[in-house]
Amino acid sequence: MNDPVYQELRELSWRRELTAAEEARLQAWLAAHPEAKSDWEAEAGLNRLLGELAAPAVSSNFTSLVLQAAGRDGAAAARASQSRARGWWLWPSWVARAAVASVVLGLALGVFSHHHYVQSNRLAMARSVTEVYPIVEASNPEVIENFDAIAWMGDLQPRGDTELLALME
Repeated sequence: MNDPVYQELRELSWRRELTAAEEARLQAWLAAHPEAKSDWEAEAGLNRLLGELAAPAVSSNFTSLVLQAAGRDGAAAARASQSRARGWWLWPSWVARAAVASVVLGLALGVFSHHHYVQSNRLAMARSVTEVYPIVEASNPEVIENFDAIAWMGDLQPRGDTELLALME
């Protein structure tokens, strides 16, 4: 039963005898819920039998035994947490070092690759200048003045009837 009234009365009956007001409340609740009557009777019988049991005999050194067991449990838990902490402390350190080393290596490779790319572009530009320079030096300056127009004319595509042009050739 999940009814809070029933739960409250049940827990009270575990600790002590119910008062007259609590007993009346229980009888009213059981009248409204007759299906719970057998459950309550079983609970009350169990409580009565448990109340009749004699208290267990406790040894004279019970307190010291409990404290020793608690100390052993506490020490074992402390050792386990320390070993776990030590393991977890070293593991991220190793992983962090590997990650930092990977990042540094990647950056070094990136810088080297960029430097190589820039140097190869500069070398190619220098070669092209050395190849063109003798031609420009020996040519007529007027040709260079009209270079843009000549280059533009080279890009023109023939317009007109291509079949007619082919027949004329």
